[in-house]
Amino acid sequence: MRYPKAFGSPAFPRVCAAVLLMAGAASASPPPKLGEVRLDSLPPFTNAEYIEIAGIAGTSLDDLSIVVIGDDDDVLGPALGNSGVVEAAIDLGGHAIPADRAFLVHASGILLVQPDLAVPTNLEDADNLTVLLVRGAKVAQGDDLDVDDDGVLDAPPWAETIDGISFVWNAPGSASEWTYATSQVGPFGGLFIFQARRCLDTDAWVIGSTSYTPGSATESPGIWNQPCAGALCVADPNGDGMRDAADLSIVLQNWGRLGTTADIDGDGEVAAGDLSLLLANWGPCDL
Repeated sequence: MRYPKAFGSPAFPRVCAAVLLMAGAASASPPPKLGEVRLDSLPPFTNAEYIEIAGIAGTSLDDLSIVVIGDDDDVLGPALGNSGVVEAAIDLGGHAIPADRAFLVHASGILLVQPDLAVPTNLEDADNLTVLLVRGAKVAQGDDLDVDDDGVLDAPPWAETIDGISFVWNAPGSASEWTYATSQVGPFGGLFIFQARRCLDTDAWVIGSTSYTPGSATESPGIWNQPCAGALCVADPNGDGMRDAADLSIVLQNWGRLGTTADIDGDGEVAAGDLSLLLANWGPCDL
């Protein structure tokens, strides 16, 4: 085991104190995130759709809801009151993140994996769509949350927006309805976007396959997502080939967060296990 030279220096107690402060600040689990969403699939798996939430095992989902925002299918044109309409409002109360850290929501008989919550997701494909994870929602399917269709939700009926992803097929507000999440996938050259997943190590969203392909590198409904960017070696979150103070800084800055490159042991949370691995492997990578 190679320990950093700083262990014997006067500065090391300050590092330990910083770690203890971080640990105290991270006593509560980080909130869950949207991990993976499929809107549809090419044949033979048409109508395959699901929403996955990633989080720390055991984290309560009480008071949380998934809100899907699109348009009113009975109204023509995005300029005619056709943005900001709730297509699904899914109450997650009474549930928690399971041991596999991926909470799966779907009611599609064609999917090859059992859901943790079996309810319709009403995910419309070939259109712009927003999927939000919110806290304290008082909203129902069919509610219009953007009455003036300006691309801004009118006093959203929930206490907090925790996470969100927008699927952009066409230019919002002109060729299609507005979207309401900062993170987005698309446009994709006019092609359909049927699936996307979050890289839990970088927090970026990537477009997946048009066909339902569970077990592939980009699709794992109900299973913790694989990282999108690999480090050069174990415990090297910045990928520079050295386990050193720069990596220690990354771990401390992300302490208590869910799914970042600082999650060295892959348990979903940046905590003592990651710090231990970094210190145990301190020094150059054996490439």
